[in-house]
Amino acid sequence: MPKFDDMTKRWQMVENEETLGGEQGRTLVESLGLHPVAGRLLLNRGIVTAEEAVDFIEPNWDKGIYDPMLFRRMPEAVARIFKALENGEKITVHGDYDADGVTGSAVLISTLQELEKLMHDSARSTSDSRLTTSTIDAYIPHRDKEGYGLHSVTVDYLKERGTSLIVTVDCGIANVAEIAKAKELGLDTIVVDHHQFGEELPDAIIIHPKVPGETYPYKDLAAVGVAWKLACALCGEARRRALPLAEGFEKWLLDFVAIATVTDMVPLLGENRVLEKFGIKVLNKTRRPGMRVLIKAAGYGPGALDTNSVAFGLGPRINAAGRMDHASLALKLMLAENEKEAGILAQRLEEQNRDRQKAMQQMLEEAEAQFAAMADAPSLGFWSETWSPSLVGLVAGKFLDRTGKPTIAIGRHGERWVGSGRSYNFFDITTAVRRAGDGILTHVGGHVQACGFSFHQDVAAATFVEKFMAEAAAALVGTETGPVLWIEAEIALTDVNWELVETLQKFEPFGEGNRRPVFMTRGLQVTACDLVGQTHNHLRCTLRDANGKSLKFIGFSFGKRAEEFSPGALIDVAYEVGVNEWNGRRDIQCKLLDARKADAEC
Repeated sequence: MPKFDDMTKRWQMVENEETLGGEQGRTLVESLGLHPVAGRLLLNRGIVTAEEAVDFIEPNWDKGIYDPMLFRRMPEAVARIFKALENGEKITVHGDYDADGVTGSAVLISTLQELEKLMHDSARSTSDSRLTTSTIDAYIPHRDKEGYGLHSVTVDYLKERGTSLIVTVDCGIANVAEIAKAKELGLDTIVVDHHQFGEELPDAIIIHPKVPGETYPYKDLAAVGVAWKLACALCGEARRRALPLAEGFEKWLLDFVAIATVTDMVPLLGENRVLEKFGIKVLNKTRRPGMRVLIKAAGYGPGALDTNSVAFGLGPRINAAGRMDHASLALKLMLAENEKEAGILAQRLEEQNRDRQKAMQQMLEEAEAQFAAMADAPSLGFWSETWSPSLVGLVAGKFLDRTGKPTIAIGRHGERWVGSGRSYNFFDITTAVRRAGDGILTHVGGHVQACGFSFHQDVAAATFVEKFMAEAAAALVGTETGPVLWIEAEIALTDVNWELVETLQKFEPFGEGNRRPVFMTRGLQVTACDLVGQTHNHLRCTLRDANGKSLKFIGFSFGKRAEEFSPGALIDVAYEVGVNEWNGRRDIQCKLLDARKADAEC
């Protein structure tokens, strides 16, 4: 039985039946200064009209960002928050413990504190002393000890602490009973969320793009995006009240938005694409001491960040706080006001990230031992009493990436089993977990591609896994699962030129719904090959087509496949097109993703 990371991927060409207007489409591609293959890439992203193509290639802030007041209940939320600020009521921002909840909380806390300060200054000028101390605070639950969402005991705690308005971020939409209790105790709640919801909605002011009757036109915002919309609406009201809010204050919040829009894997299309495009620019020149220190700790310099470095550099470090100890550390770092404080917090975060990596490696090895018994099933389920519930989502994500199969992983905390699930959009894993856990689950929440859940220790984890896999098997009848490498277009080596490189740069930022394009070229001959890297586990080669065109390729972790690249061998390759920069020189270099003998079937 192969190890999960050695599984052969099936090459699958992205297919579409639309056209981009024939000759008109070709003319459009040329007018935008794009490589001819751009027409196919646009179609693969569901872009079929000239207007859509222009909006995608040239994201426009004024056209692509919607008025936050289009949210049906946004005026109520703004009015309630300003009432609290005016009366000196305590406002608690209750966030989730992942990067989306942390950055979304940071967006609102930063905005509320700024408005509070401006109103305080105004009050002092009129001898009104009500606003002399901060009324803004935050609460993030402990991932293992408390779990996801707003809890009844938390409501009691916030009431005792003097809170009168709760603003949930990246949670709350499923907390019907808890929010009802808050109302009984005299606490109002504003829910800022984007997760799935049940048949009953909480009795709160709900800012959520997908709830029934919602009028906001764009539905795929991350929670940080929804929080930013509320922040924008608050800023608009502040200016209407003639408060001296700095021009562009909202745009400087986009460094937070840029992070979680990537890490929460919402589609980078439509409004999200505009937010991410401009957010990356803000992130690369962020003014926040905490963010600058975090970027440096991740090994990046000024102006070097893109969605890839956010996904694999910044995001995991922010998430490490909640996984290894408490997410409040990451929130404090986001809001740090000076370099010294930020440096201390970032060092602690870096230590937690290293601890996370070590723990993850151990868990993956143990999960791999369980894999053999279920390798042929359409879904996967792993569990262990020794696993940290904080890390099981990462295990599920790793196996989803490697196998293409919906996966759950379960760990133990005290008297509870706590699990996470990951899937692709062809299978609603939250619904499947709910069905498998009917009458068993003490908690479940999430969306189509990810979920979290828990149940009491009296139920065997193996029993729950069995029920989930049976549910998945029934739902996936006729659905082919397994690792797939999606090919956007078959091209010749002569198509790989600087025009293509520049075109791909215009397709950035890459992410969910707009993955970095993968190309395929057939029948290339290996003319040179050597192993590189400190441990010689990377492969560098030169490939040549039948017309004599040669190009350099790099295959990271391809060292064990060196025999396939013997000089003279004919191979088909799947790859990404990129640029290698060294000592001031820029060369086109392609990143190998897979290879096979020439003339093999897709």
